[in-house]
Amino acid sequence: MISDYDAVLRAIDARLSETPPNQVPQLLNPLPLAVWGELLLEILATYPNLKAFFPSMPSEAIQTHWTGNHGAALLSQTIAFVESLVEGYQTITRRSLERARVLDFGCGWGRIIRLLYKYVGYDNIFAVDPWEEPIALCKQHGVKAYLAISEEVPTALPFEGEFDLIYAFSVFTHLSEKTTRAAFTTLRRSIADDGVLLITVRPREYWQVHGAAVADRMEAKHDQRGFAFLPSNRTPIGGDITFGDTSMAADYVAANFPRWQVVTGHSNPVDRYQSLLFLRPA
Repeated sequence: MISDYDAVLRAIDARLSETPPNQVPQLLNPLPLAVWGELLLEILATYPNLKAFFPSMPSEAIQTHWTGNHGAALLSQTIAFVESLVEGYQTITRRSLERARVLDFGCGWGRIIRLLYKYVGYDNIFAVDPWEEPIALCKQHGVKAYLAISEEVPTALPFEGEFDLIYAFSVFTHLSEKTTRAAFTTLRRSIADDGVLLITVRPREYWQVHGAAVADRMEAKHDQRGFAFLPSNRTPIGGDITFGDTSMAADYVAANFPRWQVVTGHSNPVDRYQSLLFLRPA
């Protein structure tokens, strides 16, 4: 597919080094997201400025460790999420992402950020993670964004100002109820009044991957409250094990977080255990 866009890529490559960050999305506009993603996996020396611009990729082992997948399969999941993010934001706000101030809440090694360069100037992308290793990986591989370590149970963000878009991929799928409440409260203070929050949650049927005994117990909890949490073997923080596996229903969010309005939600077929919920400040 890259070869079909050789002339376009050569034109982009010739201009990229002189293009300000906020104009990079306009420069990349002729490229489909799938082509941009394919370049991320293997950028050719034919395009030296693009090669210098791109962050390097972590090893397949590191990708799998943090996401459970790697390479083309992981790219397919990431593209599906980013396409939904872009379309959802534009539909809800009637605005382009191009001038949006964006926060990746739980950025990992920066796989989503890399695709976002096609839509958002990298000087408008901010990213946090509560663990040092992912932030170190982002810096090591040259991810272009403002990077910072956040609290594991967030009470504030390490950046000033409000965000037009905040997304949290595979974050609320792992948080305890106490940490979930802290995260929703903290993000509400940091989002613009007309902003959008996109999170992924696990649906009830996710529990089947743990086997029948666990599934029966956790599905019953989910049915009762719309929220089920299976803690991992970690040291508690403030008496609470903050991390594990979590399922959460949209009705639970609507009932327990009145300062957020659930706008819409759906699942991507390529990643069926990461259901998307779009929210706006209420």
